[in-house]
Amino acid sequence: MIQIGVCDDQQKFLSQMEQLLEEMAKKYHCEIQVELYSDGRELLEDFERGVGFDLIFLDIEMQHVNGIQTAQKIREKDYHILIVYISSYEQYLMQLFEVEPFRFLKKPVQKEQLEDVFLKAQKRIDEKKKSYYRFQTGKTMMQVLQKDILYFESAGRKVIVHTMEKEYEYYDKLDKVEEKLLGMHFLRIHKAYLVNVDNIEAFQYERVALIDGTVLSISEKNRTRVRNEFWEYYKGKG
Repeated sequence: MIQIGVCDDQQKFLSQMEQLLEEMAKKYHCEIQVELYSDGRELLEDFERGVGFDLIFLDIEMQHVNGIQTAQKIREKDYHILIVYISSYEQYLMQLFEVEPFRFLKKPVQKEQLEDVFLKAQKRIDEKKKSYYRFQTGKTMMQVLQKDILYFESAGRKVIVHTMEKEYEYYDKLDKVEEKLLGMHFLRIHKAYLVNVDNIEAFQYERVALIDGTVLSISEKNRTRVRNEFWEYYKGKG
């Protein structure tokens, strides 16, 4: 699933873009979800609450919050989202470098050019997804950089994703999370905890301390296995 945002203050253009993107997704057997925004503020509200975009098509000239201001806010927190600027004018090109756009499309957008950008973005996104953990809350697909995750916690029927900045909750089982992250840098230390090894600051036989100060217990039956896996991981990194 590729999460796409399209932000433009012209409703007709939004509808055209949505139709073209869905046609391309069908043509190339790619699953997408497209969210439409008529203003940069609306897009930023969803971004701030954690909606995980892979690709954003962003009009430069909009009222209230323009495309450049919107991208600057996004880049303060995320340099992985692919941003494609769309405009009728090219005089903005020099201003775009600081937000590292993926591509620039000139209006009226040509289907062939859009298709080329879509395919190149799809390839880049497929490579990028390896660095993210994705989960669904309601109808919204969320994504968090794996490196920012401290640990996962099982809480009844829910999983809590603990990061340095905030916590996310969604319905799932910790066993399934562990399966999804098999072979990655996560270590099951307890039936209730799956820890990011890279964010362990101190390791003891009975507990681990994370870089934010959190201390988690290692269950007694798992201590020997956890100790061995922990040291094997760090030997491999060396």
